[in-house]
Amino acid sequence: MRRYGDWGAVRYGLVWAYEGAVWPASIKGDYTSRDYSCWLVRRGRVKLTTGRRSVVARAGQWAFVAVPERHQEFSADAEILSLHFHFTWPGGEPVVEQSRNVVFDAAERPDLERAARPVVRLVGKNFPGAHAFLSAQMCTLPLYLRVQNLLPRWIEAWLEAQAWLGNEPRRLGELDERVLRVLGELDRRPLGWRFAEQELAGLAGLGRSQMNALFVRATGVSPRRYWERRRLEAAERLLKNTEMSVKEIGLDLGFRYESHFSQWFRTQRGASPSAWKGGGGTTETRRHREQTTEGLPTKYTK
Repeated sequence: MRRYGDWGAVRYGLVWAYEGAVWPASIKGDYTSRDYSCWLVRRGRVKLTTGRRSVVARAGQWAFVAVPERHQEFSADAEILSLHFHFTWPGGEPVVEQSRNVVFDAAERPDLERAARPVVRLVGKNFPGAHAFLSAQMCTLPLYLRVQNLLPRWIEAWLEAQAWLGNEPRRLGELDERVLRVLGELDRRPLGWRFAEQELAGLAGLGRSQMNALFVRATGVSPRRYWERRRLEAAERLLKNTEMSVKEIGLDLGFRYESHFSQWFRTQRGASPSAWKGGGGTTETRRHREQTTEGLPTKYTK
């Protein structure tokens, strides 16, 4: 049990939700993702392997997928109900450790499907031609709030299932209120904002060195690194899952010139934005990219 205010620091968001056939390119492969994936197998089967341990989920069973790494192999006829979401402490640490793949009969936890179906229906109805990632989709504020209202109901059912499986939320140290102010500001800022360390320190009532030290102690990364990571993750997903041009994405992220954005991205990922968007690059960049298309149906990808 934690203070009520500490739970307010938890970050959560829906990445995608769908029901249908698995995208052919995702039927078999190795994947790395810091987000949670939960699949209700409707048809066929999927074999999941992490380390030396393998499990198989068949029709009528849930699979809670291991974080961060696993090998997946779907049958050619597989169809799933899928929710992919993030749920972390500041700094990116998972709230619940999911180090192994877990399979169980859906009949044992009917509350999971009851909580999942409204999310899937809402997304399918309002984003029928969308790519995988909701963050890049245009929508009204009321629709955004409807999605945000449904997601906690799913997370509550998922947490109850995790407790049933013997997994409780991970406990972290007490969170400094000044760090929480900085985190809140970094999460609220548009991605095109120019990072201003002195401004953040002033909001926290701290000097820059003291702010950086407290922030690293609480999250494991500096405020600048936290901000850069947020921008990089947005760049990766926009490149892979939208029709936006490289120039448009760079402008959204605060780069006045496409060349500056390309240089920044190449430094971070070892490949140009164009290569990432087109599916090229090194083995390492391809592995990073796989986490943006895992288990998707054809209609949710290019």
